Amino acid sequence: MIIGPADRSLVVVRREGNRWLKTPLAGPLGLDLSVGWPGLTLDRAGLPVVAYTRWHSRSLTSQLILAKIDVRGTPHTQRVTAGGWPKSYTPPPAAPVIVRNGSVHVVETYGVGGAVGTLEWIPRSHTWIGLFLSAGRGGFPIGPMFAVPGRGTIVYAAWTEEFPGSLYGGFPVTLATHGREITENVVSERGVTTGLAMTSHGPELAANEWVAADNFSFSFPAPDAVWAGTVTGGGGSELDGRLAGLAAVPHSGAQDLLLSRPDGLWWFRSRSLPVHVGLTAEPRDDGTVALTGRVQGAHGGHVTVYREHAKTRRETVGTVKPGAGGAFALVDSPRARPIFYRAVYVDPATGIPYAKLLRDPVE
Repeated sequence: MIIGPADRSLVVVRREGNRWLKTPLAGPLGLDLSVGWPGLTLDRAGLPVVAYTRWHSRSLTSQLILAKIDVRGTPHTQRVTAGGWPKSYTPPPAAPVIVRNGSVHVVETYGVGGAVGTLEWIPRSHTWIGLFLSAGRGGFPIGPMFAVPGRGTIVYAAWTEEFPGSLYGGFPVTLATHGREITENVVSERGVTTGLAMTSHGPELAANEWVAADNFSFSFPAPDAVWAGTVTGGGGSELDGRLAGLAAVPHSGAQDLLLSRPDGLWWFRSRSLPVHVGLTAEPRDDGTVALTGRVQGAHGGHVTVYREHAKTRRETVGTVKPGAGGAFALVDSPRARPIFYRAVYVDPATGIPYAKLLRDPVE
C-alpha cells in the first residue's frame, strides 16, 4: 500500500507474473480530507483486502471503508460506517482480519473529546455491528492498527494511543483479545506499535519504545528520544534498532522482522528470538560507570556496549566476549551526562542483533 502526499491518496500495488498491477483506492482527496492508516490482509485466494478511513479535518468526522480487490485488480468497496461516526482528533487507523468462517471483520480505533475507543466491526446481513474491544478516557490514536486471527474464533488487535498527562509516559501499546471474553493488556507503557503476528508461541507484538532524558516530556517523540525495538510475547526479545515490521511466514512457523539500524535496513527470518540481553549501570564515586550484564542463550560472539545519543552517532564504550553463563562487564568514563547505555549482542548463527537499552539515564 502506498499513501500519497499529505495522506490524500491510497494505492495498492501487487505483482502478478512479470508485471505490477496498481489499484487506486482513494484520492486525490480535497484539502480537508485525508486517509487514515490503512490495514492490509490477504484472503484465502491470496487477493488483497484493505480497510481504511476517510477523515475530515474540519468536522473531525470519518468514514470506514472496506475494499476487496479481485484478480483483475478491480476494487469492490463497501462502507462500514456512515454519518461521520466516529469522530476523531486524528484519522482513525483500521485493519481487516479474516476469521475462521472466511468473513472479514474490521478493527478501528479513534479518540475525541477526552474519550478513546477501539471497535471490531462484524458483518450482519446487510449491515455492520460494532463491538467495543476497548474504551475509556484518553487522547487519540497514533500510528497504525493491527489485527490477526488466533485459534478458533479469537481475534487479536494491537494499537497505540496518546494519553495526555499519563503517569506511564503517555503512549501505551495495547493488545486486545476477543475470544469468549474481551480482554486488553498494556504491553508497553511508551511505544509505537509496528506489527502483530500470530506465531507458534501465540500472538507477538512489535513496538518501538523510546526513552528520553526528560521522562516527563509528552511530545511525540521527545526531542532527545533514543529508540529500542521490542517484540513481546512467548518468543519475543529486544533488538538493536527500530522495528519497521513484523509478519508471520505462512505455513512455516517462522516470522519476518524488518529492522532499521544505524547502518541501514535489515530483514531477518527466525522461528523465535531465544536470546535476551540484560544490562545494569552503576555510577561510582570516581566518576566512572560500572556496566555489567548477561546474555541468556549466547553461543559465542561478542557484546558491544554503546553510549546512545539521539542527535549524533552513538559512541562505542567497548567490546567484550561473554564469559561463563553469558556474563560480561565493562567500565566507562563518560565525558558528559545524562547518558543512556545499550548493550548489543549479534548472534553469530543468525546475524540478529539482540540488545538491551537502559530505560533510565545515568546522571
